[in-house]
Amino acid sequence: MAKFRLALGLHNHQPVGNFEAVFEEAHQKAYLPFIKLAGEHPTIRFSLHQSGILWRWQKLAHADYFQMVGKMVDSGQIELMTGGFYEPILIAIPERDALGQIKELSRYLNEHFEIAPAGLWLTERIWEPHLPKLLSKAGVSFLPIDDTHFLYAGFEPNQLTGPYITENEGYKVTLLPIQKRLRYLIPFGTVEEVIKELKQQAERNSSGLAVYADDGEKFGVWPKTYAHCYEEEWLKRLFEEFEKNSDWLEVITLGQAAALPPVGRAYLPTASYSEMLHWALPSTGYIEYERFESWLYDHSQLERYGRFVRGGHWRGFLSKYEESNLMHKKMLSVSIKLAEYEATNPAPSDEADRARDRLYAGQCNCPYWHGVFGGLYLPHIRQAVYESLIEADSLLDQLLENHGTSFEIRDYDADGHDEIIVQSEAFTAVCKPNRGGTLLDLSLNKHKFNITDTLTRRREGYHLKLDKAITRATENNTASIHDLVMAKEDGLKNFLIDDWYLKRCFIDHFLTDDVGFDKFLAGKYGEEGDFILEPYHAEIYKDRNTILMSREGHLWRPLTVVPVLIEKRYVFRPENDQIEVRYQLSTRAQQPVSVTFAVENNFTFQAGHAEDRVILINRRQNVNSYLDSTGRYEQENRWAMTDQYRSLAVALDSDVKAELWHAPIFTVSLSEGGFERVYQGTTFVNVYRLKLTAEPTEINLTLYAGDLKSFLNDPKAVSVAKS
Repeated sequence: MAKFRLALGLHNHQPVGNFEAVFEEAHQKAYLPFIKLAGEHPTIRFSLHQSGILWRWQKLAHADYFQMVGKMVDSGQIELMTGGFYEPILIAIPERDALGQIKELSRYLNEHFEIAPAGLWLTERIWEPHLPKLLSKAGVSFLPIDDTHFLYAGFEPNQLTGPYITENEGYKVTLLPIQKRLRYLIPFGTVEEVIKELKQQAERNSSGLAVYADDGEKFGVWPKTYAHCYEEEWLKRLFEEFEKNSDWLEVITLGQAAALPPVGRAYLPTASYSEMLHWALPSTGYIEYERFESWLYDHSQLERYGRFVRGGHWRGFLSKYEESNLMHKKMLSVSIKLAEYEATNPAPSDEADRARDRLYAGQCNCPYWHGVFGGLYLPHIRQAVYESLIEADSLLDQLLENHGTSFEIRDYDADGHDEIIVQSEAFTAVCKPNRGGTLLDLSLNKHKFNITDTLTRRREGYHLKLDKAITRATENNTASIHDLVMAKEDGLKNFLIDDWYLKRCFIDHFLTDDVGFDKFLAGKYGEEGDFILEPYHAEIYKDRNTILMSREGHLWRPLTVVPVLIEKRYVFRPENDQIEVRYQLSTRAQQPVSVTFAVENNFTFQAGHAEDRVILINRRQNVNSYLDSTGRYEQENRWAMTDQYRSLAVALDSDVKAELWHAPIFTVSLSEGGFERVYQGTTFVNVYRLKLTAEPTEINLTLYAGDLKSFLNDPKAVSVAKS
């Protein structure tokens, strides 16, 4: 008698840089109890994918887990799947790296479990039509992928009863359509609902196939799921029901499903699961998509027409978030440098292997995008990726014997305009002439830390739900968790600020007369100059390690337009961990012009409220001097951020006294616990009240970014530059 088959797949992953406690909690609440429980039901077979990051951690922290999985692999109950070792988005990295990452995890599984995996877990199920060739070259013969992809291609749900074949240039792979209905039922429906759904499918096609594959964190880590799955024994009851219904139902691995006769041939469009495509849209599109989908639902048309409604695609995050794009382009630069090195140095070396491993770690997908939870908005995840990329870059410079300070002109961020990349042993700086002549990126190579890894505040589509959010103190305990929109604190709407420029360094403001500290903090201030988003002319003087930026711009005043010239000269002194920035401001107006000129800088040491990370004003520490504090000071020359945890300091000296402002950058995003604010960096503003004439007014700034002890022990560690 033919049996209906349910193919099960489980995907476990933790991102590079996640906290040890998070790894441990996920292991104890999800990964380990699932394996233990499954071991008590040996007739239930399933496929298991874990990222290489997680495998490595478990080998060190929980070797017994390896032994348990190994026994179940040997018995045939578990089938192990490959993927990118560090869980990259395959379509977002060079093909050579995608192949390398897949082969690395396959090699790891072979070394530890003596198997050659044929199936692949596709990160975030992000598919593009060229992938069959790449996957086939990597030794992959099948993968689970959402039924959503098939529906977008025009398939009917009742056609998705088995495996499909797809190809590119004749390279074939087998696709297994994951049922969204089952993803939502397991483990959030009742056990009876799951069995009923499977039985109904079996009645329509007794020898058919249903595919379930999803995140393992759903079984213990997601809110309330540990109690639901294990303490209340939901998962145990599900497994028992599978066994009770074994006369008509067989639970198999994804590989066994892929070996079934194919239903047909399929060519799928660029896609991911529907939520991801929604998140990738710009904020306006996000809101309009949500409204239209809600309209279809309210008119009982969503089930019929929903498959024709789709959002953007994953690459949209690289245009939606400039910070994601900068991280991505840093990764591509390192990958190209490694490829260039290996082209002329094919012999294996430990140093090149280490650089490759760090590059691969820097391709971990998690901080490159943002959905409802986490991702790009998590500073520690971003910094972990930057740390890996900076280390790889520095290792390659050593291998290539790149010494001294180099200047390179190219379109670094792929926006059609050239940037200037300055590289030395001490730091890598990226300057952006066409957007205000700003310092776009500053990575400290010796410390493997990006001090400019801040996040610009944006209005997200989901912010509309903040009005409905409630705190735990006011929670109605009788309400369903699905009906609640939680907030971790009151007053979060006060932090919803939409910055109109990227929060980086040496941003040149001309503020209107009415702008003070409070207005600037609230993001509601007047700007009369055209020097922030507009282009500067750039000249490079390599013999003097200097970039000269200049712009003939204007002050747009109610009754007149005032011409203003800014020259901004960057002088790089990596031997002293310093960058000098020398300003000259002048006007061709016939009368002196009073202006409020402000230079904005944004830096981060990640933790906003930590005892070991503070702000100093002229080397003084006030009572409240955390990085997330606000402050206003009259006529000062120096501010500094210090980080005892990393032994780092960032300081700015001015030879002209200024009014100093500092304030935290808080974003508001969703997490598992609801809306929360996250510290993303600290803004520092030097405010100068000047009278401009034809004779240039000079302001000389010196930025120090380096070792904390050197800064604290040497009062002259930051010496103001003189032109």
